[in-house]
Amino acid sequence: MMKAWRTSVAALLLVCGCAAVPKEAPVPIRGHLVLDTDPDPLIARQVGDNLYEFDFDIVMREAGGVDVRIEDFTVEAIAFRAIVIRSQTLPASAITERGYPATIAAGKYLRFHFVKRWNIPTALLPGASLHVIAHTIDANGRRDTADVRIGVQVR
Repeated sequence: MMKAWRTSVAALLLVCGCAAVPKEAPVPIRGHLVLDTDPDPLIARQVGDNLYEFDFDIVMREAGGVDVRIEDFTVEAIAFRAIVIRSQTLPASAITERGYPATIAAGKYLRFHFVKRWNIPTALLPGASLHVIAHTIDANGRRDTADVRIGVQVR
């Protein structure tokens, strides 16, 4: 009888203990884009008095485990580490019109060739950088922003 009582108490403690464990709600995974450029640092090639050409690839890699769609992306020329001297925002159609997809599958990447010519005073180029920002929405409807800042060398 004592053995049955101990078994009953042990079973009761186990049931009560399991019931007291807080429930964890499942958290959906999020798509997340990681940006990089090639080359790094970027080369600013002078093609006129204050006209410079930036010729590079933007590498967009999905790292969150969910497909992401690019909504738009912005390229900014930055001087003195803080002052935006040129900026251009392009819709996703700028990618699709060149034959690239605007959606990046989970775990995959897109390499997008980009050439930009900007009038930038030569005095502002030492220490300059380019800032690339992409706005995305994943397959679960969650929005995200990814960015990368790359140094610039003048040639």
